[in-house]
Amino acid sequence: MTRAQIRLADVADDPANEAKKVAPTEIIAGDFGRVHQESFGKYKAGMDEIGAGMTGLSNALLNLGSGIGSAGAKYTAQEANAGATANQAGGNR
Repeated sequence: MTRAQIRLADVADDPANEAKKVAPTEIIAGDFGRVHQESFGKYKAGMDEIGAGMTGLSNALLNLGSGIGSAGAKYTAQEANAGATANQAGGNR
């Protein structure tokens, strides 16, 4: 579980870093040409949503890694407790 937590932490920033290349877009309405400038608003809104989604993915990966780390710590503690209980039951103190 620790390996998964570390790997997620290592890659969690990747989508957010790539999102900076997508949004805000460097393209302007004029780049769409005289006839198609009216479509720029939808394009920009879509690119902003993609950027926000990529940033959200980074946050989700960080949260997942944190959750896996917490679960791993609880699992380790439970295993230690179960081992101690088994030793006591068997007379190995």
